Amino acid sequence: MASCADQVASDADRDLADRDQAASDRDQATADRERSRPEHAPGADLDYLRSRRERDDAGRERYSTASVRAGVVAERLTRADLRDEIALLRDASADERDRNALAGDQAASIRDGQAAQWAGDEDSRAAFLALREQNAAIREEARSQRARAADDRAAAAADRQRAAADRRDAGLDELSGVFRRGAGELALAHEIARARRVGRPLVVAMIDIDRLKAVNDDAGHAAGDALLRGASRAVLATLRGYDITVRWGRDEFVCALSDVDLATASERLVQMQATLDEMNPGASISSGLADLRPGDTLEAVIGRADAALYEAKSRRGP
Repeated sequence: MASCADQVASDADRDLADRDQAASDRDQATADRERSRPEHAPGADLDYLRSRRERDDAGRERYSTASVRAGVVAERLTRADLRDEIALLRDASADERDRNALAGDQAASIRDGQAAQWAGDEDSRAAFLALREQNAAIREEARSQRARAADDRAAAAADRQRAAADRRDAGLDELSGVFRRGAGELALAHEIARARRVGRPLVVAMIDIDRLKAVNDDAGHAAGDALLRGASRAVLATLRGYDITVRWGRDEFVCALSDVDLATASERLVQMQATLDEMNPGASISSGLADLRPGDTLEAVIGRADAALYEAKSRRGP
C-alpha cells in the first residue's frame, strides 16, 4: 500500500514538473515573440492580446500545479507521520518481546535448579527429563522472542527512514537541500501535532548564518551560496534524519528537534557550530531555542525562538 502511494506521488511529481516546464516554455516563447516584434508593427494590438491570454493561461497552469503539489506534500507528510507512529508501535512491541524473553530465561533458570535436585534420584528421572525438555522449550521461545524483537526494531528503523524520505521529497529548497518555507511550514505543523499526539517534547531552533549579507556584498553571491550550502550541510550533519529543517529566510533556518529537551538541543547546536568550523573555517551561526508549550501555535513557538536568537546576537555584539 505504502509503495503504491510512493509511486503515485512520484508520478504526480513528474507530471507537475512537466506542467511547470510547459508553462515556463509558453512564457518564454511569448516573451521572445514580444521582444522580436516592433512596437508599432501591424497587428501589434492583436499580438498583445494573444500574448496576454497565453500568459494568463500559463499563470492558471502554475496556480493549478501549485494546488496539486500542496496536496502531494500533505499526503507525503501524513504518510510520514503514519510511518513514525508505526515505528513507535514496533519499538514498543520489541520491548515487550524482550521482557517476555527475559522472563522466560529467568523461569528456565529457576526450573533448572529444581531439575538439578532430581538429577540423582532414579524415581524422579522421568520428571527430571520432562522438566529439562520444558526448559529447552522455554529458552527456545525466549530466543524466538528476541529474534522477533530484533526484526521489529529493524522494521521500525526502516519505517523511520522512509518517513524521513517522505518529508525530504515533500518540497526541498534547491540551494540548501532543506525544506522550502511553504512545504516546511506544513512539515513543522505536522511535527507539532505529532509531538502533542504522542506526548513527546519538541524544541524549535531558529538559526541565523552570521555575515551572509557581508559575504555576498564583499565576495559575491557565489561565495554567499557556498556559505549557505556549508551551513545547511552542518545543520543536516548534526541533526537526525527525522528532525525537520526549513530554510525560513535568506539566511535563516528553523529546525524542529523531536524528543529532546532544551539542554540536549543546546548541546546539538554546539556540535553544529563545531561541524561548521570543520567544513567552513571561520564561518559561524547564531541560534535561539524554544520548547513547545501547551497551547502553542507554530507562530508562537517560532516567535520565542526568534526572540531568543535576537537576545543571543545582542549579547554577543557585532
